[in-house]
Amino acid sequence: MKKLLKIIQLMQTLDERMQAQTILVFLLVCEFGPCRMASIRKMANISQASVSRNCAALGRIHRRGEPGFELVDTEEDPMDRKHKFVQLTQKGERYKQMIQNLIGEGDSD
Repeated sequence: MKKLLKIIQLMQTLDERMQAQTILVFLLVCEFGPCRMASIRKMANISQASVSRNCAALGRIHRRGEPGFELVDTEEDPMDRKHKFVQLTQKGERYKQMIQNLIGEGDSD
């Protein structure tokens, strides 16, 4: 349980009000990326609109032109333009590594 709390605290260094759903989307991209937004929707059991909103928050530009967290990039699938791929940025890869380091700490929990 302590490791989970540490991961949440790490993600909240980006924004103290970061929602659990945003963290979930980021963790899914860490584990399965690059992947389609539709796959994230199925794995997280959330709406496509929620996936898009969270990917925007995790991306370069959030709603209303506000800066995002720059952890993921989204790109249209060249074979099917209605689908988008999501992958980690360099910053996202650094956060993934920090999370993996937190998970690897100690033998218990």
